[in-house]
Amino acid sequence: MHQKISEIPRVPYLSSPKTTWTLFRDSGYGFVKLTAFNQSCLLIEYKKSSNGKVYDSFTISRDYKDVLACVHDGSEPNTLAT
Repeated sequence: MHQKISEIPRVPYLSSPKTTWTLFRDSGYGFVKLTAFNQSCLLIEYKKSSNGKVYDSFTISRDYKDVLACVHDGSEPNTLAT
């Protein structure tokens, strides 16, 4: 059976049932920016494509003793994102 994508009915994102774990839904587009400050701290930011503002963010970190087990590759820290 073959069917064109344009023939498949689509359910709009915001009209689908809202789950109990969903606090907020947005139909706009965005992207995630990851920033590694060092070997133990990572910042995750969700930015809207329309204005570049941060709409959500959180950090992931780990204990210093866990960092000592990592091997640093000697690469210079850099980012192309702003």
